[in-house]
Amino acid sequence: MHLTTEQLFDLSRSAFIRLDGAWFLALADKMGKDAAWDIDVEAWKRFSYVLGKKMRERFFPNPVWPESFLEALEIFATVMDMKGRSVTFAGNNITVKVTDCETQKAIAKAGVADCGIATVETYRGLARGIFGKDIPLKVSHMKNLNRGDAFCEVVISRPAAV
Repeated sequence: MHLTTEQLFDLSRSAFIRLDGAWFLALADKMGKDAAWDIDVEAWKRFSYVLGKKMRERFFPNPVWPESFLEALEIFATVMDMKGRSVTFAGNNITVKVTDCETQKAIAKAGVADCGIATVETYRGLARGIFGKDIPLKVSHMKNLNRGDAFCEVVISRPAAV
């Protein structure tokens, strides 16, 4: 059997998303849903920081705001299979809207709340990994598919340099 690089990537992406969900559900069974969410958010915070550092090392040796972060979001969305997504940059805000997300679908199917807090920490972690731990960044989860909105919306802003 010979699998193409795309087939292997699709399988890896699917496996990664399912492993994240299986890990969360197993943890929730052992420690309760609230504890599982606390640990999940912390895991995504750490993972995204390391991923951001790896992206900087490989793709953004001299990162520029917002261009490098926008490119990192594109990479991350591809890895996480966020198909229905738009990203805009206006003024000081990056707005990410997602209508089709495999992680969100899995969370909805399992009925375990939503991924808003983990999403906020993931975007912060990516930025910290790319630009350094002290980057001032505000990340707000404004709308949420799992709470009945038509899409998830996250607004990311960086205060102007002083």
